[in-house]
Amino acid sequence: MEKQTILLSLNELNFGYIKKYIEEGQLPNFKALFDNHPLIETSSESKYELLEPWIQWVTVHTGLTYDEHKVYRLGDIVERKELNQIWEELEKQGVKVGALSPFNADNRLKNPKFFIPDPWTKTTPSGNWLVKKIYKAIHQTVNENAQENIQLSSAIGLGLGILAYIPMSQWMSYFRLFKERKLPGVKAIILDKMFGDIFYTLWKKSSPQFSSLFLNTGAHIQHHYLFNSKQYKGDLKNPEWYCPKNYDPLIKILKIYDQVIGKLNSKNINLIVATGLHQKPHKHLTFYWRLKNHKNFIDKIGIKNCTEVLPRMSRDFLLKFANEENAKKAALVLESYISDKDNMGIFAVDNRGLDLFVELVYPKEIDKNFTISSKTAPSNISFYEDVVFVAIKNGEHDGTGYLITNFKNNLNTSIELKKVNKLITDTVLETV
Repeated sequence: MEKQTILLSLNELNFGYIKKYIEEGQLPNFKALFDNHPLIETSSESKYELLEPWIQWVTVHTGLTYDEHKVYRLGDIVERKELNQIWEELEKQGVKVGALSPFNADNRLKNPKFFIPDPWTKTTPSGNWLVKKIYKAIHQTVNENAQENIQLSSAIGLGLGILAYIPMSQWMSYFRLFKERKLPGVKAIILDKMFGDIFYTLWKKSSPQFSSLFLNTGAHIQHHYLFNSKQYKGDLKNPEWYCPKNYDPLIKILKIYDQVIGKLNSKNINLIVATGLHQKPHKHLTFYWRLKNHKNFIDKIGIKNCTEVLPRMSRDFLLKFANEENAKKAALVLESYISDKDNMGIFAVDNRGLDLFVELVYPKEIDKNFTISSKTAPSNISFYEDVVFVAIKNGEHDGTGYLITNFKNNLNTSIELKKVNKLITDTVLETV
């Protein structure tokens, strides 16, 4: 008998915290899953610099470790056509597939039921005109979220998405969340709720034999507001101006995920829930900043001949060049900038030949008097005008991830992350 399979990717969630909320009587659908099925731990990379979700999820999608796939940055998958991802591999075997926001994944499908890329990877969406409009709106909204800037066209796209793909019974819950939109993390919570509801509608309408849904807001909230969780028992606290003392955004997103699990698990499907890795509390207060307008700043500091500027997650961005000499010159400029206040570096640059992956790494507060200088480029720049505050780091990566299914599997209690790929493939092919 044919049975559909869904991969629910709950990026970086700490299941230990979820269990503590369950002990308080919350998250009933997580509880039902945990009570009836064994929890499996996954192990990924041993080096901390490789504990990045855009590496781990490529491992899930390809069944290869980092040493085998070598995809190091978010968005790099689009240049690696030789890597076989799970969706096109299954499609080649006659499986009908769909995906919503698969992390660091390239759309190489010939006839998917739907494929809505993640907001940071430059690849083509598949679906009707409205699906493509929704993707464009999500891409703009997520990448400019730190600036609180939602374009009218994006607002219209998101509104049309709600009208077309979200039942009226859910509209009131969106209205309640919208009223709380100024609270930390709520705009991201709204987007993940939209992803869950849109995915469910697309899945019901198109009936793919295998589909995947990636949800990232839990990771975002752990990174930036974990110290506000009722389950955090450490000594660090977020400033009141940053996140109110008695406000716990983590349980808000976990309740959304609990609803997603409950809705999917009520259907006759094979459900696979994975986290890739998880987060534990950070031990210091570290500030994250993001350029307001990446192209304007690059022009301001005199970097020329840049063919493309691509914002990535949080503080990161990518610069592309026509030749290696121009890229090398630009890297030297960026690396030369230091804070006039304490001589700390502003940017970290990974030069990959024709492009630069740049991180804004300055970790302290930036006020109106903060300036940066270079010995080889424009100096005494009032940097406060060029950046927007993103967050204070609360959570950091741990290589242990979690896996749980709503069906019996023959896996050990601890497996390598790359084996999740085979679990998915075997499960799908055995039930189609």
